[in-house]
Amino acid sequence: MKVLRLIFIGFFALFFLTACVSKSKYVELEGNLATSQEQIEAKNMELQALDEKRKALEDQIAEMDMQLQEKENQLKEKEVVIDELASTRQSIEASLKDQIASQQIKLENIEGKLRITFVDKILFNSGSARVNQEGQQTLLSLADSLRKEPDQTIVVEGHTDDVKVGQALQKVFPTNWELSTARATAVVRFLQEQAEIGPERLSAAGYSFYKPVAENDSEEGRAQNRRIEIILVPPR
Repeated sequence: MKVLRLIFIGFFALFFLTACVSKSKYVELEGNLATSQEQIEAKNMELQALDEKRKALEDQIAEMDMQLQEKENQLKEKEVVIDELASTRQSIEASLKDQIASQQIKLENIEGKLRITFVDKILFNSGSARVNQEGQQTLLSLADSLRKEPDQTIVVEGHTDDVKVGQALQKVFPTNWELSTARATAVVRFLQEQAEIGPERLSAAGYSFYKPVAENDSEEGRAQNRRIEIILVPPR
């Protein structure tokens, strides 16, 4: 009986110990599983964040590519404009070389535009706003070059010195405002009506003596201020 009891107690102890070990192992495995799940979730979150960053970088690269392409297109357009202005300038220099050589006409490239400056006497007689014979021939020669680039806008500006309009002319031109504007308008009308330049390309403005290019205290300076400027503006 004692032997059976001892055997039973031993068997029970062995079962109890085995059960405890299994439960402890289960708890350990369960903890490991939870840890693994947390690590997997963390990795998934990291991967998701990396994917979002990758997409954001792809969007930024696409935007930068678009901006780069736009800048390249703008650069090409500017190069075309420069080429057109250079071509127009060469054409004008060839057709008006004598007047340019005698400093009656001056060509300047300014901020992507071409400015053609005429001393007033090549286009107008003193106190007159009617284009004279020499001026007509000059404008006709110029128009041959202007027609080659029909997309260019043509702005005609009239300028005077600061000497008041003579009393005999004040009924027609009360001030230099009227004289400068009338001369600019006369050039525009001639270019349209006689030189066959499209009127949609033309505009006229008078500035009186308020935009001088020289001092008005000498005849030489006043002569420089009495001028017509034709500005060629390329398409934007």
